[in-house]
Amino acid sequence: MNIKETLEANYAPIWREFLEINIQRSHDAVQMTGSANSYLVLQVVAWHNFLIVTNSFNERDRTSLVKNWLKKNTSNHSSKYILTYTLISELTGLHLETVRRHVKRLEKLSWVKYTRKNGVEFHANEENNKFLTEIFNPKETKLVLSFLENVAKMDNNDNY
Repeated sequence: MNIKETLEANYAPIWREFLEINIQRSHDAVQMTGSANSYLVLQVVAWHNFLIVTNSFNERDRTSLVKNWLKKNTSNHSSKYILTYTLISELTGLHLETVRRHVKRLEKLSWVKYTRKNGVEFHANEENNKFLTEIFNPKETKLVLSFLENVAKMDNNDNY
């Protein structure tokens, strides 16, 4: 079976596991940030940072990504990649003022920084980066790995 056929033949269990990943990740992220709106804002800021970091090197493995993620946190920001309140608002569906408030909140929690020149930047302190790279992301990775293993079993027509 190809991937599309596997999904169509096993839609309910695949979708259930996909939703469970999202619910567990959201739960953990809300606990980490203190609110659902802060989580949504931080998710966009972290995604933006991920794009910048992954565009800056050719390796694809997690160890290289983490190394470059931590290095990017202290490097100069390119004006080519400005993340504005407006863009965050559009990507999250949150009102512009809500985004602004949550960026300020995330600044106080040492996750991001904002300047007019550079916009909103991921700028986690050492403790937050350690939590993100050593606890939060490995847990996400474990959930995704389990999901992929189960889909592979379905694809191979194993008893699922």
